[in-house]
Amino acid sequence: MKASAMRKPRSATRARPLPPGTSLSEEPAYVALKELGGNQGPIGCWRVRSALQAAGIVTSEATAGRLLRGLDLQGLTRAIGSRGRVLTSKGRRHLAVLERSRRLRSYHRGLLQAVRAESVEDVVDLLTARRAVETETARLAALRATKQEVQEIEQAVYRHIEETHRRGTASEQNRVVHSLIARASRSGILQAIVNVLLQEEYLQEINAYIQHATGKIMPEDHLLILRAIKDRQSKRAAEAMQAHLDRLLRAAQSYPARPKAASRRRVMEAHTRSP
Repeated sequence: MKASAMRKPRSATRARPLPPGTSLSEEPAYVALKELGGNQGPIGCWRVRSALQAAGIVTSEATAGRLLRGLDLQGLTRAIGSRGRVLTSKGRRHLAVLERSRRLRSYHRGLLQAVRAESVEDVVDLLTARRAVETETARLAALRATKQEVQEIEQAVYRHIEETHRRGTASEQNRVVHSLIARASRSGILQAIVNVLLQEEYLQEINAYIQHATGKIMPEDHLLILRAIKDRQSKRAAEAMQAHLDRLLRAAQSYPARPKAASRRRVMEAHTRSP
């Protein structure tokens, strides 16, 4: 029998090759660096391959070797003869940066999950968070907004009032007003938080429905905030924003129904039928 006939059949599981030009921010490079960083001495290619497979990345030993050579070229790892590789000082610094970036992304995903409104109770929770943050953005906007930013806020406020009285609700215009005030605060962190809290479409829709159903449509609240910002009265701006969000909270809390996510369609249909 020929030698070729004696060969074992290849496994049906095919290795998933890494794409060319693999970025160091991608999962395979991170897993390799983390495995190297968790060991005192050098480790071989097979250890890195095992770590990749444990992370759900199916790859061959040859592909793992190419990944490691790529890390060598970046100065992040160094071969120690035939014993394997270790992280360089640069590699340890880069691993620390990647881990911090992953933690931040995880926190961001957690925040996005937290702001997905599934019920009126969720809307109340989000409005409570907005009150804490947006009171400060209004205060800072009164101190820091440029003339151009004040004009943009003013235009957005009047568009919101006009659209609300014409159509009954104006969720997008409302979002724009609050986003512009947050931007004018010149606080990148507060602006980012406000934009995340405002991005949930269901929050905007159900909040508008609550206001309409309870007869508490309040676009004119924005005028008081605008005037305080224009007058550079930071305390007054903060108080006006807090009063505005307090009113929204009371409207939400007074709404008797508590629709869950499964009832979204029914809530939205009721909203569209409202006069």
